[in-house]
Amino acid sequence: MHNGQLTFFGGVGESGGVQVLYGKGEQAVLFDFGVEHSSLLFPKQLTLYEPVGATPGRELRQFLLGGMTAPLPELYDPQLIQTLDMAKVRHSWGDRDFPHYEEIRLFIGHMHTDHMAVLPYANPDVAVYMNHDTHSLYRGMVEGGHTPDTAARITVCDDLSVVNFGEFTMQIVEMDHNATGSAGIIIDSGDHKIAYTGDWRRQGKHPERIDRFIELCRDKQIDLLITEGTRLAADPAADLPSQMTEVELLSQYADIVDEAGGLIYLQMSPRDLERMADMIAIAVEKGRKVVMEASHAVIWHRANRECLRILEAHPALGADIQIVDATVTDRMQVPYKTISLEEIAERKNKYVYFYKFPDLAHMIELETLGDLQGSSHFIQSDYSVKLDHADVAKYLKTFGITGHSLCNGGHAHPDAIADMIERIAPQAVITLHSRHPRSQNTKGIHAYFPQKGETVEVTSILASALPKDM
Repeated sequence: MHNGQLTFFGGVGESGGVQVLYGKGEQAVLFDFGVEHSSLLFPKQLTLYEPVGATPGRELRQFLLGGMTAPLPELYDPQLIQTLDMAKVRHSWGDRDFPHYEEIRLFIGHMHTDHMAVLPYANPDVAVYMNHDTHSLYRGMVEGGHTPDTAARITVCDDLSVVNFGEFTMQIVEMDHNATGSAGIIIDSGDHKIAYTGDWRRQGKHPERIDRFIELCRDKQIDLLITEGTRLAADPAADLPSQMTEVELLSQYADIVDEAGGLIYLQMSPRDLERMADMIAIAVEKGRKVVMEASHAVIWHRANRECLRILEAHPALGADIQIVDATVTDRMQVPYKTISLEEIAERKNKYVYFYKFPDLAHMIELETLGDLQGSSHFIQSDYSVKLDHADVAKYLKTFGITGHSLCNGGHAHPDAIADMIERIAPQAVITLHSRHPRSQNTKGIHAYFPQKGETVEVTSILASALPKDM
């Protein structure tokens, strides 16, 4: 009998960049395929300009040589690594030997770059599995220019569908996170069962999905739980504040839209399409028109063309959307009519502008042209650039714009993680995606702390949870 084993390439002692390989016999699955945000390089995304990014055309080489992605050449497009000395790559991993499998497939849990940044460089022969709405968002991101496409073979999966690898099965389970379509997995090898949460939260719009995941794990009698722990603090006794629910957040947004006398700038992630839909619908209900930065609009349009299930019959789907013409690039095919900054400035109190940070200069025209119609408001809603960012703060002060932070984050409070662990009651738990995994209260459940690059049999992890006298 072949024993199942785990190899930890990323997500260990760091926030993001999860890459864990589970294998048994000749089959394996890698979950996920991202690069950690505070590594040597920042994965490509369009919301920030400060971090050091990989050199265009050389991204994969630099990820591999920098020890930021699994040193398994079979995972990658051979055209991109044909001149790369893999001995140098292995050297960055301490010249370790890693397990070899006849076939490795990929599972992508959600569309944040720290979980999928390496996907564009995957081998065309590699099979990739992702949840239906995750795939819809991905198609939107590609068309909107937020990520390159992949040549790998994507299989789009339904919620709760089961993939059979022969030696084991993998069930895909929708979770709640601030990226549309997020999912975890449950692996069943026959002799052990492993649950991986992916990124998750209880304060979002769908806590019932978390309860369902817990019940599935209880029913299957999960042996090993692998959970994220992003919000864990260095001090286990730290009293971290709770975060508002999605319902509370949207209620506060509605109040701002009601009371604002001028333009409303809304800075939010276009990867949270359900929040985008709710904020579009509220704006329309309050008598505001919706204008968007072009790439946001393309993501929204394409993802919904792909039949996002979470937004079936949502009132936002019928909203009249216009694209700010100053954000349209030469080669972009825009799906809606455009509108100029001058037109918006003439009727500031009629619009909500779904806006992107690099376009701060638009405020100069929008706030000085047209008649004074009341103070404008700027809402930062779980976007990577915050209100206290030096440039944002300077613009708000210059033009007398009122700033609001409407955030509840995408990650679980430590108390919620402890509750999940206690309710699932696995034999052992591993906390990844955290700089402080040892501060997690595991409710008496044995905690295992893997090292980056470590390969360990699942039976060994479970044996370490047994009392020493057994």
